[in-house]
Amino acid sequence: MKAPKDLAQRSLSTKLLVLTVVFVLVAEIVVMIPSVSKERMDWFEARLEEAYLVSLALEDENRQMIDETTARQLFATANILGVTVNSDDMRVLILAPEIDPHGPPRMYRVDLRDRAPLTMMADAWGTIFSRGDAPIQATGSPRFSKNHLVDIIVSQRALRQDLRIYARNILGLSLIISSLTAALVYWALNRMIVRPVKQLTNNMTEFETDPDRAAHIYAPSARKDEIGAAERSLARMQKSINELLNERRRLAALGAGISKISHDLRNILASAQLMSDRLARSDDDRVRKLSPRLISALDRAIALSRDTLTFGKMEARTLNKEYFPLRDLVEEVFEDTAAMGVTAHNRVPESFTIHADRTQLYRSLFNLVRNAVDALHLKADDVDAETPADIGEIAIEAERQDGGAFIRVIDNGPGVPDYARAELFEPFKGSQKPGGSGLGAAISAEIIRAHGGDITLDRSDATGTAFTIVLPMTGAAGAT
Repeated sequence: MKAPKDLAQRSLSTKLLVLTVVFVLVAEIVVMIPSVSKERMDWFEARLEEAYLVSLALEDENRQMIDETTARQLFATANILGVTVNSDDMRVLILAPEIDPHGPPRMYRVDLRDRAPLTMMADAWGTIFSRGDAPIQATGSPRFSKNHLVDIIVSQRALRQDLRIYARNILGLSLIISSLTAALVYWALNRMIVRPVKQLTNNMTEFETDPDRAAHIYAPSARKDEIGAAERSLARMQKSINELLNERRRLAALGAGISKISHDLRNILASAQLMSDRLARSDDDRVRKLSPRLISALDRAIALSRDTLTFGKMEARTLNKEYFPLRDLVEEVFEDTAAMGVTAHNRVPESFTIHADRTQLYRSLFNLVRNAVDALHLKADDVDAETPADIGEIAIEAERQDGGAFIRVIDNGPGVPDYARAELFEPFKGSQKPGGSGLGAAISAEIIRAHGGDITLDRSDATGTAFTIVLPMTGAAGAT
């Protein structure tokens, strides 16, 4: 069982209830402070009017309206100790207060014509928290006789008791109103907001524990407000995650199977390639004539198997970045592709230093160069080229620009076909040669993106193709 303090800290409903009660109470207190001040003024004005009316009855010429004894009873009922009426520079004493000459001589004076809000509120609450029974002299004009000025002397105790009763009633009423309001606001907000949020939270928790189950996908309501939008957004997100996880699981199983098949197939093809070499040395002219086509087909099959295994083994890994001359790396790439029979140009400046994973960047450049070589050979087959110069040329150049390292791989081949450009960097989709795997450019792009860079196809037409690799440069920078 949760402790009350822990529940208050974690439960949104409890926080909502407490805050609602507190805010309503604060609002009621803010209203009560000026209300008590107004009640004090009304208290004085009511006795002022009563004192003035009694004084008029006493001043009647026939003395038949009210006698002095009745007047004193009326004054005593209203807790009025003394009354003086000022009119036309004439001061008339109606009732003299019976004050103990040995009592405290202190008397408070209140001018009812002073209506300053802060003064009124300070005097009212000062009276509530006062002690003793010092007389209060209040001066003001009656409502229907502004040319008269009436002074009344009243009991501080009587005023204090009436104000405390009024404040107690207001406070009790405020508690009832705040409790009722808090209950209604809590019920409405809990039904409209808190309960749906709890459902969303519980669903996210369940989905987090087992996102593969479609049953955990949230079923949104038909609400049109922000809660409804959040429900629909959550449902779409969970559905997408569920589909991605299922697809990932299927692809993982498929990839594991393909890796095993490719591995075994590669061994079989390697044996077949050895046999094809023997056939190429056969004395039979027809066998020797068919051997090159067989060897070419086996080479394509081995390359496809090798690329599939390489891509399948690619995993997110920490790059071992270091500073090294890019020209030396490009030279290694050209040396390893020299047997492919094309003319290579290393145009990288000797002082150009780059910060990257040397092994991974080698793989990226090697794949781009090998793709370019394959494209050049396709073009050369159409023109019956015999020398490397006739087959085509490949160049790699680099420069520093806008705080980045720009590496360009350029060839004078036939260009990338239109159908292959849209999905050039997608695995198994961007191949432009018969029997190709479409993995070379995809592997290269994945390596560059792992470095925080990007690779784009800048140009591809009848004059050749140009790829641009952009890598961020940190620390020491190479010359341009």
